[in-house]
Amino acid sequence: MAQNVKTVLNTPQEAASTTGKIQPSLWSVFWTFFKIGAFTFGGGYAMISLIEQELVQRQGWMQPNDFLECFASVQLIPGAVAINMGLFTGHKMRGAAGGLAAAAGVTLPSFIIISLIAAVFHNFHEWEIVSSFFYGVRPVVVGLILATALRIARQTLDARWKWLAAAAGLVIMFSVNVHPIAIVLLAAITGLLLA
Repeated sequence: MAQNVKTVLNTPQEAASTTGKIQPSLWSVFWTFFKIGAFTFGGGYAMISLIEQELVQRQGWMQPNDFLECFASVQLIPGAVAINMGLFTGHKMRGAAGGLAAAAGVTLPSFIIISLIAAVFHNFHEWEIVSSFFYGVRPVVVGLILATALRIARQTLDARWKWLAAAAGLVIMFSVNVHPIAIVLLAAITGLLLA
């Protein structure tokens, strides 16, 4: 039984993936997302760039369009972006088991680190070294999110009306006190009407 479980975890499916290659093993999916979860600061949106680099550019497990579909789907459902992104991309690569492996991989590092901090370190957030660390990390997180936004913009904004829609959304959000949900709903309705 244990041997069968090990074989399933470490053996890629023979069916072709979205790239036409053999799909990754469940262990590869888990380990990839574990590394992303362990070395990303700034939450789910900071992870998007790393997930895209790993799955699309480095490993070739997904096509850029498939990744964008997963990212768009994640925006439509409630919950943590990183976990939802793991569920969607993992499912796209290896079905339900892949989604669970990716979600577990991206969640486990945070769970372990927070558990250790809670158990061992008291008043952790008040330490000078911790605040200095986060002071240095914050600009990099902004850069990661901006890099993700620019990469997605290059792949998505392929028509003039899309650039106009993006610009209109930014202007409305920054000049008028409108909740972002209202802008997303307006864009969705406009898309339905245009389609």
